[in-house]
Amino acid sequence: MSNFDLVEAFDSLVILTANLCQCIRQQHEGIWVPLTAAEQAQGLTPVEKACQILQDFWYQDGQDGRETRSCFGFIALPESVLELASQVNAQKDHLKRSVQALQKTNKQQWLELKGELSRRHPSIQEQLHFSGLSRLHIKQTWRTIPVISRTPTRIGFNWYHSGRSIQKMTVQQAYDALAKLDTSSTHIQTQLSAVSQLANNTPLAKVQNLAPTMRANIFFEDGEAPLRQAMNISLPILFKAHKKRILPQHNEPEIMPPASRQRAVRSDRKIEDEPFLPSIRVHRYNP
Repeated sequence: MSNFDLVEAFDSLVILTANLCQCIRQQHEGIWVPLTAAEQAQGLTPVEKACQILQDFWYQDGQDGRETRSCFGFIALPESVLELASQVNAQKDHLKRSVQALQKTNKQQWLELKGELSRRHPSIQEQLHFSGLSRLHIKQTWRTIPVISRTPTRIGFNWYHSGRSIQKMTVQQAYDALAKLDTSSTHIQTQLSAVSQLANNTPLAKVQNLAPTMRANIFFEDGEAPLRQAMNISLPILFKAHKKRILPQHNEPEIMPPASRQRAVRSDRKIEDEPFLPSIRVHRYNP
């Protein structure tokens, strides 16, 4: 894909998403999106908060590069608007595949193009009250909008706090990773010594704790299978409106995730809690 085509794909996504938000404002048949005390004081409405997060493609000042802003809740919509939301998701997927292809073939070209994309559509940024933003948050740009073509009767929201990314490593791989760091430092020398004393076939795991995720358990009573659907969400759920404008029952969790996991740690956990090589987040397996 040429630079022109990729820019066009991004522009199409921004325009489609703006159109979707306009339809949501005009045609939603019920909405629940929780507001913080500060948002309520500012006069922000649930529908405007939802539209802001759906169009939020840029980094804010001081935002951690690994962080993605999220918002949970739900919106009841007619089928025509759900079809538009599915078109937005298709365009997101098209942009994602195009960007990933360019990243693999010419990373420098992508970085230059990314800067150009960041400066496009200043009017959208101004509408979001984020004028002057200069960095595109690509993961926020292409994340999927949860779209359900059925009408739920109940939705349970729960923070999921125990997700981890686990990558198996050999002793040699761990040693090589440490050797790339400042080996003159005492703590690196200590870890190099520790890993050198392991048998070559000792299994190790690189562990990264993932950011808390909102998980939605969605229940149906329409006779279709399945009657329950679970998904992790970072954007409000869009679903088919009930003929009588009845919204699903739901709980109201804290807007911000808890500081620590709420569920008990499993007694049969295979990986040691404390890292064996903390500088590279490598753990040993329990005996």
